[in-house]
Amino acid sequence: MAQRAEAFRSGRFYLPTVELTDTSTKFGNISPAFNNSYDVSINFKKPQSDLNAFINRHGFYDQNGGEDSPYNAGSYLALFCSEAVLPGSDIATAQVDGLRQGISQKYATYRRFPDILLTYYLQTDYYTNDVFNAWMEYISPTSGRETAAYKRMKYPDTYKCDMEITAFSRDINDEFAKLNSTNRFNNQLPSSITYKIQNVFPSSIVAAPLAYGRAELIKTTITFKYDQYFIDRTSRVDNAFSESRPFDRILSNSPEEAAAIAEDAGRSLEFGETIASGGFVETVIE
Repeated sequence: MAQRAEAFRSGRFYLPTVELTDTSTKFGNISPAFNNSYDVSINFKKPQSDLNAFINRHGFYDQNGGEDSPYNAGSYLALFCSEAVLPGSDIATAQVDGLRQGISQKYATYRRFPDILLTYYLQTDYYTNDVFNAWMEYISPTSGRETAAYKRMKYPDTYKCDMEITAFSRDINDEFAKLNSTNRFNNQLPSSITYKIQNVFPSSIVAAPLAYGRAELIKTTITFKYDQYFIDRTSRVDNAFSESRPFDRILSNSPEEAAAIAEDAGRSLEFGETIASGGFVETVIE
């Protein structure tokens, strides 16, 4: 006998969507997320590459301190990213046609990651263009000893970088208290989702149109290719704060790994075993 629809079996059919933020319902305090609280950072500092130094040399006013400076343009440009996207994911499929039943079955073959488009504001010294033009120049040199007849591309492991795109909620402040043990007073970590994108590099800089008429901010859109991404999560409900395991840190569920995590965090071995196994640890903030 067929079951009733899930909407009726769960009792959700009588609950309007607007009541999802009502804490008196059995669904709890579920608030919608907004799209204007986010951060995008690119790490140009690669130990096996001089990419960061190459980019720092291209600042017109040398505000980066030159090629020997530890300045990371990716952190500075995070302030100017006007539009970003959370990465998607596609599954490529193949199909097998049934020989007798007449049913076609599909199955997954490859996982593919669509391009990322980021839009940045330009500054009066056009520093944003300096950075991304320098990055592409590093990948494919067009000046100096290189000629149109002979060009040597850089190796991928020298120009691919890591990127983080974090979307977070607005609950970043708790009740003010003079005894808070932080120099940021009442700031707290909010609920968030972070896409840690690996091996990113720009494949296209979209032309920015200029026109007479009403003045508008100039924007530049960059198309990025990448290999894959991992996801980290944080969740806050009142004073309870949970954090997912750092995927780029956990390599295995071994006793040695659990002990290393516990030592790094200054916590118990039970804490390390929970994190190493992919679990969550809830921290209650007094």
